[in-house]
Amino acid sequence: MKNRSVKLDSWLFTPFYDICFIFIYCCQCHFFVISFRIVNCIRHFGQVRHIQDKHSIREGSIILCQYGQNGICSALQFGDLRKAGFKYHVREYHLYAKDTTDDWTFYSSSQNLPAVLNDPNKGKQTNFFTKTWGDNFIDKVDIYPSPYLPEITLAHFETYCKKIAKRYRRHCRFKDNVSVKTKTPTVENDCEIPMIFYEQSLPLNDPDVFSKVFPSLSNTEDSSTAIRSLQETLSTYLDVIEMKISKQVALKSDAFFHAMLSHDTIMEQMARAARTVYKTRQNIAHVKKNLTECPLKLISLTRINHNMNNVHDLLKLMGTVQQTQPMIQLLLSTSDYVAALDLISSTQKVLSTRLSGIQAFRHLSPQLTEMKRLIHKMLSNEFQRFIVADLNRPPVDHTDIPERDKIVSIVSGILRLKEFDFLDTFKIEAMTSIQATIKQCVIEIISERDGNTEIVLRGSTADNTSLLCNEGIVFLEKVTPHLINLFNRILSLNNLILEITQMEDITGNESEDVWTPEELISINEKLKKIIVSLSDYCNERCANLIVIKTEKDYVFSDLSQLSKLSLLIDVFSDECEKITGHYSNAMKLALRSFAMKYIQNLHAEHRSQLTNTLNNERWKTADVPYELQNVINKICESGEVPSSRQCDSEVKPDGKFLVINKENYAVVFTVQLLIKILLQYCDATNQSPVIVQYLVHCMLELIRLFNSRCCQLVLGAGAIQSAGLKTISTSNLALVSRSLQVILWLLPIIKALLEKIHSKELSLNGFSNIESDLLSHKQEIENKICIIVSNMLSSQLSGWDAKPPVPSQTFRNISKHLVKLHEALIDILPIEQIRTIYKRVHDNFKDKLREQLTKMNIVANGSPQHGVVTSELTFYLQTLKTLRIINENDTEDNILYDIWLH
Repeated sequence: MKNRSVKLDSWLFTPFYDICFIFIYCCQCHFFVISFRIVNCIRHFGQVRHIQDKHSIREGSIILCQYGQNGICSALQFGDLRKAGFKYHVREYHLYAKDTTDDWTFYSSSQNLPAVLNDPNKGKQTNFFTKTWGDNFIDKVDIYPSPYLPEITLAHFETYCKKIAKRYRRHCRFKDNVSVKTKTPTVENDCEIPMIFYEQSLPLNDPDVFSKVFPSLSNTEDSSTAIRSLQETLSTYLDVIEMKISKQVALKSDAFFHAMLSHDTIMEQMARAARTVYKTRQNIAHVKKNLTECPLKLISLTRINHNMNNVHDLLKLMGTVQQTQPMIQLLLSTSDYVAALDLISSTQKVLSTRLSGIQAFRHLSPQLTEMKRLIHKMLSNEFQRFIVADLNRPPVDHTDIPERDKIVSIVSGILRLKEFDFLDTFKIEAMTSIQATIKQCVIEIISERDGNTEIVLRGSTADNTSLLCNEGIVFLEKVTPHLINLFNRILSLNNLILEITQMEDITGNESEDVWTPEELISINEKLKKIIVSLSDYCNERCANLIVIKTEKDYVFSDLSQLSKLSLLIDVFSDECEKITGHYSNAMKLALRSFAMKYIQNLHAEHRSQLTNTLNNERWKTADVPYELQNVINKICESGEVPSSRQCDSEVKPDGKFLVINKENYAVVFTVQLLIKILLQYCDATNQSPVIVQYLVHCMLELIRLFNSRCCQLVLGAGAIQSAGLKTISTSNLALVSRSLQVILWLLPIIKALLEKIHSKELSLNGFSNIESDLLSHKQEIENKICIIVSNMLSSQLSGWDAKPPVPSQTFRNISKHLVKLHEALIDILPIEQIRTIYKRVHDNFKDKLREQLTKMNIVANGSPQHGVVTSELTFYLQTLKTLRIINENDTEDNILYDIWLH
């Protein structure tokens, strides 16, 4: 931009057949303008037309230039800028510069067209003459980096940057220290007019305003000079204002001339409008006189009639309100409580709205409020009397709800009042009925006791009274149907109240009396809580009665009574849950507590009995009662432990052996006692499943006690002192081993029973441990028998000499010991177990004989001593065959050969 104008940059191409292309860059539009003209007409090229079309406005015949920053031409002069003058203005201020020393040529452009078109970053031009000039005039292509040039990174400039950084910092320090040269302020020729001259009012009588307008008159003594200076200043202000006014007039000249030309037309239109308004006012006055005043009188009369009717209706309403109290009495006499309460509510609403200012009824609203309170009290008393009468009906009366309409009316009235305290009355009376029913059954049971003991059931004494074990069963049998019947009645009343709460005339039809959803939910939850609390209360009262508080005379005769009590409690709890929908575990917990106490006492007795029996056990075979054999037979047939009710009561003689799966088991009396106790505990698990885990613990404890005590008494020879035995024989050991086999046979059956019935809540890991302990004990007994016999045979072989006669006395004694061992075991242990024992004794005998032959220096060389040894062994083997320890068809076990081998 030069000389306060914006210059156009252009290029002129070489003419082609008297035609040339001109490219012009417009600094305001920021794009090139392309055109072609005849060479002879080049001086008339369209720069002027571009500015005239794009950067000027036309107001009539005047053209205003806007070519410049912010659409303002800084070189615009006032005057008539018509078309010829506008072309001169463009050529003078916008096309070329005035400075003759700097004539603009096409070389002065910031960029020439060949450089743009030959830009390597642009694509090759096709259809040059048909493409539109713009941002996308040049196609863009991607120029890939040259493979011959190295890749330059920031690291290449680090040395240079470090060197220049020091110089730059030194330069900055020197630059900061350079003194700033003061510039001579430029005095602008524009005169600033004080703002006070722009105000709408200029009161010169105000001293402050006067001093601002004439500031030099009051501060200078030479008034003439001041006045002359002031006159010049004001003349300057006037010239500036006139110049500004002329600019505004020049800017709005077209509108001004247009307004002046249309002044006469506007005056004619205003005259016509005035005449029209005059005629219109005359017409309006005529309409008001003839058509408006009479209808207005009619409207006034209509309003008066309407007011009279309102007064008449109000008097009728007052008469109706005056009859409210007698009407309420009539409705209460017919038990229509809801209608009476609705009448009270509607009357109070009318008194507070339509009859609010009437003094005659100022006492009626408090009277109605007091009457509502009396109705509430009366309904509460009626509800209490009805609940007491309904819940205390005779048990034979199976009617659902007698006088249903009456209770519906009572409850509807109470609910219409939104008073929920009747639910507490319902709960209290239901608890009282439950308490009376339970107390009546307790009195009947206690009155049947023997003796003249007088028991007073009054106050807290009734809660502390406990029944005997058998009386608890009788109590549940008696009280269950009564309580179930009572709960059915309570539930019927509860359901009826729920039905009443859903009625529309109860929940209200008017906006202020409509029940909210929160109120409906609240009353439903209260009714549910009442039923739940009554169920818990009933179960807790019954549980307090059947729970044993002392041990004297409070024991069951057998576990069947405990099972019966458990069954009755289950029935009672299930019935209560079916009716109330709530499960109360108070009686179950009481039964568990009592059963645990009973089983603990019973288990202590069994443990003491088993211990005493073990201490007094003679470890001889005992006869097996038929009752026990019958239970074992049922177990063998079904694979399950039968209950005590499934066993036959037939009496038959006792057996010598315990037969299990057609195999005889010789057992001692202690094992029979242990089996009976275990079977009794198995039966108790079916009858009292709440304590099954404790029963499992008791069974494992008794088996562990039996196992450890047998080990102490037999293997540890404790029976010599406790039972007075002379010695522990092999028959004693064999009996213990056989008894352990019976327990090992019974353990898997008991475990299977428990897994089948109580698999989820039981832990049966103890069975595996006790089974391994029993097997280990059994193995120790067999080892003990083998050691005893082997020691006897070794003692005989120690004095043996291989010489005639044959068989020698030593081998005769060995045969006798083997025969005695067989006689001691044959009636106790099975033949396979005896053969196992004899095989181990036989192996020990061979080892001992081999050692003895080595000491005697006898070898298999056909000598006489070799023949004697062979004859002795033949006799020994014949004895084993006679005892049927080895079969006659079996080989001789190579005994004649392997004793010579080391």
